[in-house]
Amino acid sequence: MCVPTNAQEADTPTDTPTEAATPTTGYFDDAGNWVPPARDAAPDTDNCPQATWPPEPVSTSERAASTPDALPVTYDGPCGVSAAEGYEVPDDVLASAWLVADLDSGDVVAMKDPHGRYRPASIIKVLLALTVIDELPLDQKVAVSAESAGQEGSAAGIGEGGDYTVEDLLYGLLLSSGNDCAHALAQALGGDEMTLLKINEMAKTLGMTDTRATSYSGLDSAGMSTSAWDMGLAYRAAFDNPTFADMVDTESYEFPGFGDLPSFELWNDNKLYLNDPDGIGGKTGYTDDANHTFVGAVNHEGRRLVAVVLDTTINNDHRAWEQAQMLLHEAYGVSGSVAKLAPANTDEPETTTAAPSPAAGDDAGQEAGTAWNRWWSYAIVAGVLALAVLVTVLSLASTKKRRQRR
Repeated sequence: MCVPTNAQEADTPTDTPTEAATPTTGYFDDAGNWVPPARDAAPDTDNCPQATWPPEPVSTSERAASTPDALPVTYDGPCGVSAAEGYEVPDDVLASAWLVADLDSGDVVAMKDPHGRYRPASIIKVLLALTVIDELPLDQKVAVSAESAGQEGSAAGIGEGGDYTVEDLLYGLLLSSGNDCAHALAQALGGDEMTLLKINEMAKTLGMTDTRATSYSGLDSAGMSTSAWDMGLAYRAAFDNPTFADMVDTESYEFPGFGDLPSFELWNDNKLYLNDPDGIGGKTGYTDDANHTFVGAVNHEGRRLVAVVLDTTINNDHRAWEQAQMLLHEAYGVSGSVAKLAPANTDEPETTTAAPSPAAGDDAGQEAGTAWNRWWSYAIVAGVLALAVLVTVLSLASTKKRRQRR
């Protein structure tokens, strides 16, 4: 059987494995689509199995190219589930890694394997969208080539020679995850290589230390890597961008036609947005190697929350967006946090457990720490004074010797 190189959202398998399909190892269905192994529970990540590299690929997408070295590991913390008091992880969440955070405060309510490296699929398109919004006017015309229109995977439906603006193509990129729109926008940014440089620089600027984009559309390629934490950083920045936030908070958009094809309604493919009354947008993702990925956000009673889901399956009839929805709803009413969603290079601490500190309410520990700091400060001052005295004595002695020689 021919093994497909990759598949994007348009080719996402929807059937669950049968007993005869050896579901513990995954399989290719009659259409040649990869169906991931069945899961009864989320994978155990307590021992940080993906600390340096994503799981082994199941397709041929990464075999032709040389694989770059793994990104440096900057995280030294727990890889299992961390959750604020009162938060209970839903049993039907099957993702290897996930995160739930407050978009405004950055408080992380709960997370699992936050810095584990996984493939992002199309949720990485957020970096392309932010770069385009920063650099290109929305009303700028973009020429569409046959190469752009013929991109593999999910597509908005652009055509060679069509009349499109940057705004049109961004809607196609975000609402229907159009790889065709991604390619056209990349050419407007200076071409494929230049676009990859720019979106990786964007990731670096946002503090995304687990992320390397080797394709701007999310299609699998050698070296592709991200984490739930990094996607949280990216989408926190994205939802603070009014243009991005307005676009993903759109049910449908009148998309231009081309040639004899008239304009048509382009619908948002984010089911959480369409089915949850509090939904404010996000992004879908799927490839054979990444499995299902998803980002969804809600505004619940004035509190904006985002959920990132990486490497999940659709077993038990719960699709990726439903798993994200369960994670979000569980956060309603939970006020605590386990971390602060901020880049490692800022003054904000990444996690509340990253450095040892006295426990809340531990007066003895706090007094001991204060006493130690006070003693250490005194010791430093005393040392400086002693050094000054020594320098003065040596200087006087030297002066006396010079006078005696005269």
